[in-house]
Amino acid sequence: MKIFKCLLVSSLIFFQASICFAQDSINVSVGPDPTTHCHQYRVDVNITKNSTLGVMPSYNCTDRPDRPNNDGSMEINNQVTNIFNRILIPWRYSPYGAFNNGYFVEALVGVEKSEYKSVAGSSANVSFIDTGVWLGYQWFWHNGLNISAVAGVAHLTTISLDKSISPTESSDVSDYLDQQTSTNTHMAGGVFFGWAF
Repeated sequence: MKIFKCLLVSSLIFFQASICFAQDSINVSVGPDPTTHCHQYRVDVNITKNSTLGVMPSYNCTDRPDRPNNDGSMEINNQVTNIFNRILIPWRYSPYGAFNNGYFVEALVGVEKSEYKSVAGSSANVSFIDTGVWLGYQWFWHNGLNISAVAGVAHLTTISLDKSISPTESSDVSDYLDQQTSTNTHMAGGVFFGWAF
């Protein structure tokens, strides 16, 4: 009986989508991160035939990857822990239709906050205004399942900073905290798997 229920639900999702879903009002998606498990969730609602407005929250993410170093490397500092929170409002324009295959441009604005603590007792609490522009391509199937691939530039402007460096702190950690809490511009991107209904 359990197998029958699974087959019935699978059939509805994959083969009877026109009965189950409207496909033209809401898209729920996730940008998975298999290495750090700091997944990015989002909900988008179409506001015109060609554009959507959404929300992208991240809450108490403890494994967030650090921003690139000045040389572009992604070196992780094992002496520092980080708790990360962010909320972004993305606006997407798709010339071929909000929930249709095709290219798109996306503008994002929001706020983010990080709390850093080191083994030696240093700490830094920083808040940023987060802005960005992404370009991408989206694929939509008749059952509402979809994939979006994006890449672009993000700019973080420091709006508040409370930093305390321990007298016994290493110069590496001190430099790392300076870098992670300063205004910066960096590349951003990813792949989102979604479901429109």
